[in-house]
Amino acid sequence: MSTVTRERRTRPEAKCPLRPGDICNLCQLNVTGPQDCGLVYLVMSDPDLREEWGERRHAGH
Repeated sequence: MSTVTRERRTRPEAKCPLRPGDICNLCQLNVTGPQDCGLVYLVMSDPDLREEWGERRHAGH
């Protein structure tokens, strides 16, 4: 009988929406993605911070 080896599948690392190119758990190790990141929550829930972040993001392109 032959042995079937299974490839180990890894979950893709979530990218930080506030720092493009960085993985999402650089600020806190227990964060699994933008959905449970306190920093993303604070920026997205504050209208002034969200507007400033959007302006900086568009200026960088």
